[in-house]
Order: sequence, then C-alpha cells, then structure tokens
Amino acid sequence: MMVPARRKALVLAAAMGGSAALAVVGKPTHKLSDDRPPMKLEAIFPERFGEWQLVPSAGALVRPSDETGKLYGIYDQVLERVYFNPRGETVMLSVAYGTEQSVGLQVHRPEVCYPGGGFKVSQLERRSLPIGGMDLPVTRMLAAQPGRSEPITYWTVLGDQAENDSRAFRWRQISFGLRGQILDGMLVRVSTIDTHVDRAWATQARFADALVAAVPAPLRVRVVGKPPTP
Repeated sequence: MMVPARRKALVLAAAMGGSAALAVVGKPTHKLSDDRPPMKLEAIFPERFGEWQLVPSAGALVRPSDETGKLYGIYDQVLERVYFNPRGETVMLSVAYGTEQSVGLQVHRPEVCYPGGGFKVSQLERRSLPIGGMDLPVTRMLAAQPGRSEPITYWTVLGDQAENDSRAFRWRQISFGLRGQILDGMLVRVSTIDTHVDRAWATQARFADALVAAVPAPLRVRVVGKPPTP
C-alpha cells in the first residue's frame, strides 16, 4: 500500500509532469468503461427530438475528411449528423467517444484541430450554459476560413465529470492514472454555418438543451457528466 508521504510526492510530481509521475507507479491498466454498460452513440442520440430532425446522409458535411480520419484513430466511436428544424435552422453535431482517455491518448479539442484544417480560431471563451438541467461547462469559439464562418459550442466529459479547462482535464486523467485506472471520455461538438456569431451560439444552446433532454436518463451522465458540486 502506498504510504501518504510517497503519494503526496507523486501528486506533486504529477502537477509538474504527469507522465513522469505515472512512470513511477506504472501504466494504468483498468478501464473504468469495463465497469459500465456498453453504449452505442447511434442509440443514445435520437434522430428526431423536439423541433429537430435528422438530415439523411449529411454526416459527411460535418467535418473535413482529413480530421475525420484522425478522430477514428483515437476514438472507439464517432457520430456525425446534421439536424434541421421547421424554421430552416441547421445544426451540425459531432460526438466522439473513447474508452481510453489516458495521459497519452486524449480528446482532440477543436481549438487545436481546426487550425490544422486551415481555419483561424477566434472568440475562444469558456463558460457555463444551462443545458440538461445543470450548468454545463462548455467552450465556445469561432472557426473561420474564406467562405466559411463556423461558430462552435463544445464540451468534454471525462468519466462522469464535464471539464472545459484542459489543465483540470489532464489533472483528472493523472489522478485516476495514479490509482491504475483509465477513464473513458466523450466530446460533444455543436456548430452552425453563420456569420452572426451570437445568433449561432443562441441556436446551439437551444439545440444542445433539447438534445440532452432527449438522451435516455440512465445514459445522460455519460453525455454531460454529473452536476457540478457547489
């Protein structure tokens, strides 16, 4: 059993360099997803909910093909969809899920990925939105290139906790890794093609709230995590 002094030293080392700390105790091997019911993204996220319905065969429009390939190399499941409502609003949904979100294998955040596809990222902000009956920590940004303005709202869930701070996300990975455990993770990205950024974000917030409400209750924690502790 690890003595408190040694554990404290490892925690301090993890704060300075998580990979080095994990090397001391060995690579984590137990996937916590093995203790949870298996899930299929297609079954979790409905094709029709509220005023929104699926646009058939439009998933290929959600993300540049080069980035899709990278995602399939990191995640176990990727879901790409386009939805529309009677008002003519169109929203793109991208969900990526991986059973292994270790220090060496983790979510690809849009603000990191989009520039690789030729987009300029701006208006990056982290905030909480009332989604799914809780204040969900999300990240908003604008990805733009000539002829395309794409406001984005996304969130990440690690295990059963949503994080919009990359350092907190990494620390959570490390702290579980020190116990020999590997968390699963999900990234949910909602975006629209719109030059009016505030209008787009408002549409995305309405869409996300309706989407999460339509997720089966037992699986909702996998999508948005547990409500933040006051």
